[in-house]
Amino acid sequence: MQNFAIAGARRAVCALAFAGAVAGCTPGPDYAAPEIALADRYAVVLPVRLPEGEAAQWWRAFEDPVFETLVSAALVQNLSLAEARARLQEAEAEARRAGAGGVSGNATLEGQTGSAGDSLQAGLSVLPDLTGGQRRRAEAAIARLQAAQFGVAEAQRRVLGELGTAYVELRFFQHSRLLRQQDLRSRRATLNDITAQVEGGAATRLDLLRARALVAETEAEIPRLEADILRQRQRIATLLGRPAADLPVDLGPPGRQPLPRAAATVGVPADLLRLRPDIRAAERRYAAAVSEIGAAEAARYPQLSLSGLIRAPLSGGSASDTLTAGLTLPLLSQGALAAGVEVQEARAAQAYLQWRLAVLGAVEEVEGALAALAAAQQAARAAAAAVALNEESLALSRQLLESGGNATVLDLLDRERAVSAARATLARSRRDIGRDHVALQTALGR
Repeated sequence: MQNFAIAGARRAVCALAFAGAVAGCTPGPDYAAPEIALADRYAVVLPVRLPEGEAAQWWRAFEDPVFETLVSAALVQNLSLAEARARLQEAEAEARRAGAGGVSGNATLEGQTGSAGDSLQAGLSVLPDLTGGQRRRAEAAIARLQAAQFGVAEAQRRVLGELGTAYVELRFFQHSRLLRQQDLRSRRATLNDITAQVEGGAATRLDLLRARALVAETEAEIPRLEADILRQRQRIATLLGRPAADLPVDLGPPGRQPLPRAAATVGVPADLLRLRPDIRAAERRYAAAVSEIGAAEAARYPQLSLSGLIRAPLSGGSASDTLTAGLTLPLLSQGALAAGVEVQEARAAQAYLQWRLAVLGAVEEVEGALAALAAAQQAARAAAAAVALNEESLALSRQLLESGGNATVLDLLDRERAVSAARATLARSRRDIGRDHVALQTALGR
């Protein structure tokens, strides 16, 4: 029995030497961080800057306590974020399972009873990672874990972007409803004045019909705005993971539209490689795909297995032990295994292209948001001037009509329409500033 054990040990040593010669290096390519050529600046540069510390929490630029409360609630309660955290837990477990070490195997312990007496038997089988496949699989699992970590940050980025947009839209529709209600009161007063003038012979029935039509048009716009307000409230509630009736704050009209006090420093396009979590997640998925190439190549190498058995009689006698070694040569499956390597190489190529696409898409988002924000700021300044001019013109038209000057009822109605249109344009421009500010900050990866 001892000679048999010595022979088994010799076979194990020979197998180890052979396997070590076959797998003299770690299989597959070593990962190198991808590179891409980017411009040294964005096409549009905003002149206003915020300190970087304040830019990290960009929603504070609105100076809106209600919005800040909603952000805090969404970061805790949003269901998409909860799902991303669950995926992170899965990736953590996968990394622990894949990184258990370079050795795998099983151990057994059993007792036997028979005519030869009772005995206790212990066995151990080991599969050492001489080819490096397990090491490459562990690298891939760690890279996927890191991608999942960035996935949580990416979910936060998207949730905050959607929440910011929904909040700005809600306040826009509420302000628009307030403007329509003001218009309705003004136009009803004008209708009463024209009715009195018709009775006194100073206005025609055509003037009266035009005034009534203007009132009816205004009344028709308010229900649509009510529906828009309700839809945005529901959207905000969904982002907070709760029913609309259970929101943590009162979303009644605040009296003004939210406007950021300044824009944050945008940096340079290369900063996106560090700040955008979707880009960093794509880079980690590419790293995992490269490591999987090595794992697929390792499967083509011989696989060494070691097993030992110790049997100890419980009623006297001598113990016996056995050590054996085996080498599995995947000769007949080399074609399929080679195809498996090609599959992993193709997946790595796809992951690299997805990373490049994420980078270029992020630059496009920032450029678009910068241009849109600059245009919205210019439009808001012009719209504010138009509101002031049209309000002054409306007041002058009223004075002339009441004093019998060179103004008609039609002039008064046209000025009311012009004032209403200018106010609506200003409200839309301010909505665009808020929405584009949100788009810019989330595009920058904050």
